Amino acid sequence: MAEREHVYTLLEQSRQRATMAALGILGDRDAALDAVQEATIRTLKASDAYDAAAPFYPWFYRILKNHCLDLFRRRRTRAEVRDPEAVLDHVAASDQTDASLLAAERDRAVQRAMTGLGEAHREILQLRHWQDLSYEEIAAVLEVPVGTVMSRLYRARRALQDALNADPRWTR
Repeated sequence: MAEREHVYTLLEQSRQRATMAALGILGDRDAALDAVQEATIRTLKASDAYDAAAPFYPWFYRILKNHCLDLFRRRRTRAEVRDPEAVLDHVAASDQTDASLLAAERDRAVQRAMTGLGEAHREILQLRHWQDLSYEEIAAVLEVPVGTVMSRLYRARRALQDALNADPRWTR
């Protein structure tokens, strides 16, 4: 029972990071919150399989990612449209200054560019820059060597920069 309580504590500590991960995959805040809740339940049910000597988040992330990808596949087969800009459009325009409008447009450009990248590039960029995972943590999540993380991240950053440079709305 004490181990399950420990997993529960780790889940609570990972909630915000997990929500950002699910949002990055699903592109919808409500769906992301639901996915985190379902992944939390699945993680608690599988808590006996967790090796306390290993980092928790990579293990939990794999459960969450698999659930999100299942949801995403189901949504796509029902021909739902994914709106990548919906994440950024919740800020009221009346409350924005010129600087925040420029920042919001840059955020939209990054989101458009991210949407155009392949899944592997999107995932590694989200893990590093949105979830702030270390190279070692990313290696554990993706189950690859750290050197592979470094080379994939380099290629993903280059692909993102190329996509941004091709967007006429990208302001430098």
